Amino acid sequence: MPKDEFDFEDPLELNGVAFLTEEDTTEAMCECFIEEFMRMGYNAGQVLTLFRNPHYLGLNLVLEKRGEKFVRDSITDIFARWGRAADFPALESLPASTLSPSDTMPAQPITLDDTHTDPMGAPIPNLNL
Repeated sequence: MPKDEFDFEDPLELNGVAFLTEEDTTEAMCECFIEEFMRMGYNAGQVLTLFRNPHYLGLNLVLEKRGEKFVRDSITDIFARWGRAADFPALESLPASTLSPSDTMPAQPITLDDTHTDPMGAPIPNLNL
């Protein structure tokens, strides 16, 4: 069978399934995302930037639902479990005027760089870390 065609009878074909639940799974999801990117070599600031990026739907959902303080505390906790330091400015050290009502840091400007594109041809955003 050609790879482009989907065979419903193939028991080895990868299938994704969504389950609706009343349980809040954002904490476990957050921990999983942080550990995954940390083990790939990302530092704490880079992981936090991924949570701020709206193109990372799962990560951004956690940030919007629980707030940046929760995400920063989770990053610090996960990095500490693995014996690594989480280095980014503390939320409390920022002036109150720069914090938004949702307890997040001010959004950093994102510029699109037309010289670099993703596999689908869309410009890759230049995230300022």
